[in-house]
Amino acid sequence: MKYLCLITGVLLAQTLPAWRWQDIETHIRQHPETLYVLNFWSTWCRPCIAELPHFQKADAALRDSLPVRFWLISLDFPPDGAQKAAALLRSRGITLPALWLDEKDPNAWIPRLTPDWDGALPYTHAGPLGHPKAFSSPQEVIDFVLKAYAKTTRDSR
Repeated sequence: MKYLCLITGVLLAQTLPAWRWQDIETHIRQHPETLYVLNFWSTWCRPCIAELPHFQKADAALRDSLPVRFWLISLDFPPDGAQKAAALLRSRGITLPALWLDEKDPNAWIPRLTPDWDGALPYTHAGPLGHPKAFSSPQEVIDFVLKAYAKTTRDSR
């Protein structure tokens, strides 16, 4: 149900739904058959904005062949970060599921994702892999996802 709200929030509302990190972790744990590609971005990050279409195209290329879900997680600042992020996604025609991370202390949730990320944007995480720079093409995103998927399925045997 919350996943439907996530999609609907981007397509219809004026703001992104706010999620806590714990809610994201819980959702991912409840769907172990799915590889979640979490892209952390912000409207003030030019490389983040430049790579958004690459995620959209990678999703279109992979959605029917792998159990992969792309989530765009905005780290824009309150009080209007969720609105700015939603407006930017709409203006760029980005329809991937998106949310606004409602966390005040990155030092509390980042280590729960990975100890390897210093918080710099953009950052993408999929299964056991992190990608601490912007993607330059849809194919680069696809290659990253395929590598993460192969590692995840290999590690789960």
